[in-house]
Amino acid sequence: YISNILLYNCDMNQFKAAWSFAFANWKFFLILGLPIIAMETILGYLVMPLNEMTQPEDFFEFFETNSLMIGLVGLIGLIVQISFLGGIWVAYMSIDAGKEINPISALQAGLTKFFPLFGAYLLVTIVSTFGYLLLILPGIYLSARFGLFAAQIMFEDNKVLESISSSWEKTDEHGSKLFMFTLVFICLIFISALILGAIIPDGITQIIILSITEYIFIIPLGYIFFTLYKSLKTE
Repeated sequence: YISNILLYNCDMNQFKAAWSFAFANWKFFLILGLPIIAMETILGYLVMPLNEMTQPEDFFEFFETNSLMIGLVGLIGLIVQISFLGGIWVAYMSIDAGKEINPISALQAGLTKFFPLFGAYLLVTIVSTFGYLLLILPGIYLSARFGLFAAQIMFEDNKVLESISSSWEKTDEHGSKLFMFTLVFICLIFISALILGAIIPDGITQIIILSITEYIFIIPLGYIFFTLYKSLKTE
């Protein structure tokens, strides 16, 4: 019983520390996330007319007319997303070590590892998707166990499969804790999206706010994974 209380207090301290870190550096992370928030907003705005379509022929006509623009925005968005995936780990490490870094440099660092990051991200997404199809919870667990793959690529220079397997091995003893943290943050994102979606009328304003809200929760969750990575490095 006492050990459970200590574990709960430790988890709560990690949760609070993650939010404290995010709030203390919110301006940096806002700038870091602006490119991907912008691309998600543009893409969401482009496909917004689909919500009003009910006939298959309307869908085909829409994509026939807008496929080039949607594809271009999607490609740029993917590049930005992968750069963010690596850049956020560089940001965590630099800020935690008290080193000066600007958001553009962090994104550039992520961009230099684009191909291994993209390859690992693609495989993790495919595997986790199968888990989400199995009543959601297995997908959350898999996402948590693979949560260190970007760190392995950015800091350990691992290849695609090596980064995934390393993440799985290093999170073995922490899987249940990471699962709970990931589940909590996913629930927070989902609940916030439902509330904001009900309050804010459909349109570009709603898309922007929902996108920003998503990253408000991603930053502290990512920091929890970073603290685990850092603790494992010092052991």
